[in-house]
This record gives sequence, structure tokens and C-alpha cells, in this order.
Amino acid sequence: MNLKICIKKIKCIDNLILELPVDKGLYAITGQNGSGKSTIAACASSVFFNFPMKEYFGKTDVDASIQFEFGPSKRAWTNENNTWKTYSDGPKMNIKGFFEGSLIFGNRFRDMTYDKINVLDSIDQSKLIVADDFIRNNLGQILQGDANYYEKLWFISPDHVKFKRNFFYYEKNGRRISQFHMSTGENLLISILNSLNIRNNDRASLSKPCMMFLDEVELALHPSSLKRLVHFLEDMSNKYNYAIYFSTHSIELVSGISPSNIFFIERHADNTIEIVNPCYPAYATRILYDHSGYDKVILVEDDLAKAIVQRLLRHEKLLNNKLVHILPCGGYTNVIDLANDVITHNLLGKIASISIVLDGDIKERAEQYRIKNNIGNNIPLNYLPIESLEKYLRSKLFMNVDHSLFRRLNDYIFLNKSLSELIETYMKKYDTNKDKDGKKLFRIIDAELRERRVERSEMINIIVDYLFEKKDASLTKLTGFLKEQMES
Repeated sequence: MNLKICIKKIKCIDNLILELPVDKGLYAITGQNGSGKSTIAACASSVFFNFPMKEYFGKTDVDASIQFEFGPSKRAWTNENNTWKTYSDGPKMNIKGFFEGSLIFGNRFRDMTYDKINVLDSIDQSKLIVADDFIRNNLGQILQGDANYYEKLWFISPDHVKFKRNFFYYEKNGRRISQFHMSTGENLLISILNSLNIRNNDRASLSKPCMMFLDEVELALHPSSLKRLVHFLEDMSNKYNYAIYFSTHSIELVSGISPSNIFFIERHADNTIEIVNPCYPAYATRILYDHSGYDKVILVEDDLAKAIVQRLLRHEKLLNNKLVHILPCGGYTNVIDLANDVITHNLLGKIASISIVLDGDIKERAEQYRIKNNIGNNIPLNYLPIESLEKYLRSKLFMNVDHSLFRRLNDYIFLNKSLSELIETYMKKYDTNKDKDGKKLFRIIDAELRERRVERSEMINIIVDYLFEKKDASLTKLTGFLKEQMES
């Protein structure tokens, strides 16, 4: 199920409607600086977090609002004559979570003053409480790779000081260090772990949705610590049914998240905002991560295209003495734009070369796009023997059913809920005549894969095997193109 959010006139966002899944997993909200990532995370967190709106969003128009829909439940924040009010309609919106915001509006420094720092620094040791092992062990493991690094960790209860939250201390080399004197990374992670520990202990029902929003955590963490944090949060998500959202532009974070869980905020010249989802990491980060040292880079639209090209390169033995990187980027416009950026700004240097392989159904549109945007034809380009994955599945499983492929997918992938049941759901839920691109059918298929924890790559491998068994003639044409590229 998705949480629908309508944001109106909040900071840099004039009008935006988006839907965020509450299913367990890691998600990324990403985009250029100033695109609205942090604003979206803060707005979304107000579904469960009653924070002072004026402090978080500053001065807004008198008709600013944030509206939520979750099934039959509705909730809204509205600015009425410079006073923020909240309204609800329908059943209670039972969503829990926490928000770790920016340096200014996060949970770390909101109530800091020098006088309060001095008070906390002078707290008597007898008032300190030993911190939970969950916080202590994971703090050390994530930051230092050593669960016992912070052997002595305490906190002071809000009952002893005039604060609204716990403050932490640790001892190192005989010196006690308060949270205000810790590094930014330690401060950040203690806040996250403390909030997470509270939520873990509060999970009476794992079926209740719980969303967590972490805003630009990469600013405070070393890449190695960030990777350990991601693995840790992935484990927490699976164990406690958390939907964890990172507001980020970190390559380390984005490249480790499934394209279907990446929401790219595209701000256009007229200040309108488009949400690109699914979004491949190469497009989200706008650079070719991990490309250094490659002889050839081939940009494709999605993971099906990548699997087909990989299979051809291996089958035809075209990889001799060459390192080739095949990079999914999303839709054909994303691929063309990124390739143009690579050529224009010489991102690959003088050694590597780049080429494009697009889905088989957009040749005319791709050429029109290149002409319209004055993108030269000097980038080698060819097309797959099939349409997009979504169109291919709609064609083979619904429009003109390929019994052999249908049976193979049904027997090896859809073992719980059959393809026939999914097709029946598709026909009941949607006007199938309007689903020309197959995205609505694929939404149902993808939801079933997620529910059964089946990787999409397993389904794609079966499709690619099937394509090669049929020895489609258009594979020969693509093979010739790849041979030419490998030899150039």
C-alpha cells in the first residue's frame, strides 16, 4: 500500500503529488541540490510527527497545506491565517515512524544552548543510566567495525534535566564525553539508533506501517560507515517491517537501492517538479559510477536490456581482453541525455568509448528526441529485438499469450499466486485497453514478486533464456552492432 501525499506551497515546492510505499525496504529520495528532497522528507514525516510547522517550514503562504491519504484514512495540515491546524477524516491513520532531519532541524541540536551544554557536561555520574546494548554495540560496529569500541555508554533521562529527549555520554581513555562534544557522525548515529530502539520496543504489531526518514546522513559518515549503516538498516527493515527513506544524493546509498525504490526529484525550468520512479542510479547521480578502467560503456534502459546485451557479449565471445560496463539508466530520454553529457564533458576520458542500446519500440521517438534537443548522431546507437519489459510481458502474457513462456514463468516464478490470478486481478482493476505501455500489469506482477521476496532478475533470466532459445532474427542485427563496437 502507498501513502499519498499532496504538498502545496511549502518552501521550494509549489504543488506536488506523490505516492510513497509503506512496504518494508530501503528507499531513496534523490535529486539535485535545492530540488526539494529534504522538504519532501519533512513533509512526509508530518503524517506521524507533530512538530512545530513554523519552525520547520518557516514563513509559508496562508493557503499552504500538506494532505495525506492512506486507504480510507485522510489527514491534513493547513495554514489558516498563519496558524497551522491539523484535520483528520475516516479511520485513524495508524502509521508510526521517526524523522532524523537536517543539522538545524534534526533531533541532534534542536534544544541546544551554551548554558544547557554546561549543565549536561557537569551532570553527576550517579545520575547516568547504562545505555542499551542495542545502541552501544551498533554504534561501535557501524562507525568503527568494532561492536565493543564504545565499551562505556550512558544516557541522562529527561527526568533529570529540562530536555525532551535522552542525551548520551561515552568514556574513552578515562575521559567522559557528552553528546554535544561528540563528532557529527557519532551524534547523528546515536540519534538514529536511539529512535530506532524506541520504535523496535514499540512494535507490538509488526503489521502496522512504520516509516523512517533520514535526511542526508552521508554528510556525517565515512563511506565505509555508511555502507555498514545501510546493511544494518536493511536487516532492521526486514526484521521489524520498516520502510526506510533516505533523502540523499550519495552514490554509496543510491547505488545500493533497487531502481523501483528510487524517487528522483526532477525540477524543470518552469519550476514544476516531476517524480522519476523507478529511477536507475546512473540517472539519479548523473555520473557513471564505477566506470574508471573500463574500455567500453554501454548505456541501456533497464535490467532486461542489460541481461540481453550481457548474454550476447558472452555468447559471441566479444569480451576478449576488454572490460565492458553495461549501465541501466531508465527511459530512452535518460539514456540519450546521459550519453550526451558523457560525450560533452568527456566523463570517460580518452580511453573508454560509449554506445547506446535502446528498447525496440522507440526508434522513431528516439530520433525525434535527438533532433529536437540538438543531440548529435555521433554516439553509436542500436535497438533491442523486443519492446520494453512491461510491453513485452503485456504482449506475451495477455494480448497474444505465448503459452510456453506463460507456463515457464508460472512454474518457476509465480508459485504462490499464479499468473492467471494476477491477470484476473489486472482485468478487474484496470481498463486494459488504456494500458498500452503495460505499466499497470507490471505493477501487479512486481507487487507479487516483492510480496514473495523474489528478485526481478530471476524472472528476467527466464525471459532472456527464452529469447535466445527462439533465436530471434533481430538478435543477429544487435550482435553485429556489438561486434562492431567491440572492434572499434
